[in-house]
Amino acid sequence: MRKTQKPPVPPKKLSPTEKMIQDCVKNALARKRSGETDQTWREQYAASLKVDVQTAPLSKTPFEGDTTKKKS
Repeated sequence: MRKTQKPPVPPKKLSPTEKMIQDCVKNALARKRSGETDQTWREQYAASLKVDVQTAPLSKTPFEGDTTKKKS
């Protein structure tokens, strides 16, 4: 008996949010392969933003700083 092949499943259509996340992950992996660190990318990105107000300094990691206060 010969097995019948199933027709290929078409790729799921991604929502705009899912596509944006997929692109961000792809870009982050490409940056890591090129040797650029997350910190240098954040510094360059922050410098590229046009801000008129003095902002808080960048943290060493995205999870440090005043925005995530620990419960006391």
